[in-house]
Amino acid sequence: MVQKLRIFRRAVRTYREHVWATVLGSLAVVASALVGLLAPGVVRGAIDALSARAPLATLWLTAAKLLAISLTCGLLLFAQRRLLVGVSRHLEHRLRTDLYQHLLRLPARVFMRERVGDLLTRAMSDVGTVRMAVGPAYMYALNTVTALLASVVLMAQINPLLTGLALAVLPLVASATRFFGARIHTAWARSQESLSRYTARLQEHLVGLRVLRAFTCEESEVALMEARNREYVAASARLIGLQAVFHPLLQALIGSSFVIVLLVGGRAVRAGSMSLGQFVEFNLYLVRLIWPMIAIGWVTNLVQRGTASMARIEQLFSEPAQEESAPVTLSPTASGPAALEIVDVAFTYPGAGHPAVDGVSLTLRPGQRAALVGPVGSGKSTLLSLIPRLIETGRGTIRVDGRDVRATSLSALRGELALVPQISFLFSASLRDNIALARPQATREEVLAAALAAGLGDDLARLAAGLDTIVGERGVTLSGGQRQRVAIARAILAQPRMLLFDDCLSAVDTQTERLILDSLPATTVLFATHRLAAVELCEAVYVLDRGRLVEHGAPSALAAAGGRYARLLALQRLEQPALAAAG
Repeated sequence: MVQKLRIFRRAVRTYREHVWATVLGSLAVVASALVGLLAPGVVRGAIDALSARAPLATLWLTAAKLLAISLTCGLLLFAQRRLLVGVSRHLEHRLRTDLYQHLLRLPARVFMRERVGDLLTRAMSDVGTVRMAVGPAYMYALNTVTALLASVVLMAQINPLLTGLALAVLPLVASATRFFGARIHTAWARSQESLSRYTARLQEHLVGLRVLRAFTCEESEVALMEARNREYVAASARLIGLQAVFHPLLQALIGSSFVIVLLVGGRAVRAGSMSLGQFVEFNLYLVRLIWPMIAIGWVTNLVQRGTASMARIEQLFSEPAQEESAPVTLSPTASGPAALEIVDVAFTYPGAGHPAVDGVSLTLRPGQRAALVGPVGSGKSTLLSLIPRLIETGRGTIRVDGRDVRATSLSALRGELALVPQISFLFSASLRDNIALARPQATREEVLAAALAAGLGDDLARLAAGLDTIVGERGVTLSGGQRQRVAIARAILAQPRMLLFDDCLSAVDTQTERLILDSLPATTVLFATHRLAAVELCEAVYVLDRGRLVEHGAPSALAAAGGRYARLLALQRLEQPALAAAG
């Protein structure tokens, strides 16, 4: 129980923030249960009055009282649902918002480990389950306790012995609830895990649909999805099986109470120790207890589900945010190109047998342009990702304008840098919205200038809607080169003090690549590339091989030195005629 309360501490925080709604809603629940229990006493009075041949006016008065009780209960029911369920919706909003903000702050290693589909299930399905556990479940639990206690007191006033016999099944109800509750908790957790696996694979299929069609993998993947769907159905069936036994068992136990009351209470009426009105009143109280007893199982079911879902959500919250590894203090405001210093930096991916970057050191002056070259897997992308702390340095120091990046807040650091990744991600929005992602307040003229600087002029002229063209999900309506240039325009519009290009011009021709690099603003530029034609525009070249820096210097000097860079340059010059002939 303590563990469950600890898991739901975020719910308690939400109730504290909406204390008046919680208090008033709780009072409405209690009042609704108590007012509803006035009806059996009114009915008893009417029956006893009829037995004594009371005038017809007594029936009209009884009907008016019952109508007033029903209307009052209806108003109180509206109030409790409006207030308490409303608070649970605030919790749902707060929980989803906090979870989304936390996901944005998590380090890259978490997303390397977790599946997107599983994260979606936790953010959607699990959050909704928690809302049910802390909203409706709390409301019905409070109603159950109030109705149960008040009914027992009123029943005991009529016949204590009959009350004890009628409630003899409660220990059995409690035992059944405890037995099935733990199993429902486990079954729900397994069901959600199965749903996460299905959702993760479905998300991959929707994103990679063109690949599946290109390789005619539809049938095999349909079989795989069918297997995962059957796994989810089987897990859900186990949960449904437990519920299918649990609820009828509760009803059977409750039904036995009516049998006892009918036998023992009927004899008391025949013996004259209980009036017919009291017998009816007692049964009406017992009827009022049917829902509270059933609600015990229903509430238990919701709480067990909510506990399992909240544990899955808390597992994400337990992941430390990346900002926690650095002071929160912002760096002083600076302008103009930034300097970069990388000193003996090393990084190894989890589970890798050797470092991706091993003891690399380099220095860029403000406004300098430098290139990272080397074969695939040499560590270029990893080194660029270390600078804005998309991944954390394992060893060594990276400084921007003399400040250690680990001693600078992420918002300040990334506000000065712009990294354009190798695979450009576009949102299902207009070209303008995608370019203005980092500066949504930018004017249309500024967005257009950035697009032109990124070499999108001819493309915009061919598009009927120009900057207002909707690019589709992940920019599906654009070519690979167009997506890369949109990403470059996005980085240019952000007006960073340093541009980091991760082979983001691989899908454009060499001439366009040179034009884009020539039109870049006056800022520090470090770009990784596997094509060496544009490297001639740089002041310095750094050659990586297996994570280590093997050469560096001016392009012309390295080409004349006959080393690794010269061999790469010669090899690429040999490949170009062959590629042109093949084209």
